[in-house]
Amino acid sequence: MSWSDVGEPEKANPTQPALESTSPLEWVIAAIGGLLVVAAIAYMVVFAAAEPKRPPTVTLSVTSVTTTPGGYLVSFRAANAGGATAAGLQVSGELREGGAVVETSAVTIDYLPQQSEREGGLFFTRDPEDLALSLRAEGYSEP
Repeated sequence: MSWSDVGEPEKANPTQPALESTSPLEWVIAAIGGLLVVAAIAYMVVFAAAEPKRPPTVTLSVTSVTTTPGGYLVSFRAANAGGATAAGLQVSGELREGGAVVETSAVTIDYLPQQSEREGGLFFTRDPEDLALSLRAEGYSEP
């Protein structure tokens, strides 16, 4: 190469294939994909704006009572049929005899999303099957 060749554009090489442009089918598929993304985002925005905010609706049910070395374990299921998540859900259980509370136990369920269930347990020293057992959701925080 000499100094006289510097600055001259390179000549096209006939052995290299020319770059192909995007085919019409690729444009159609890209457009469909873009429309699907826009439709999904629009649906989520409309759903979030139109849905009235409903609080958590927690129901508790006893699933089993098991004897343990330290006493008794009352297993329960917490179901949230509401429209919001309950974080830090406080659940308490009371054992009553003749209307008087003889023992209490409490547990915190970290996270109970809407339309879901979680299981937990409460420990007691007295037999829950010999007494009146009641479970109650006491409070929660918003995540």
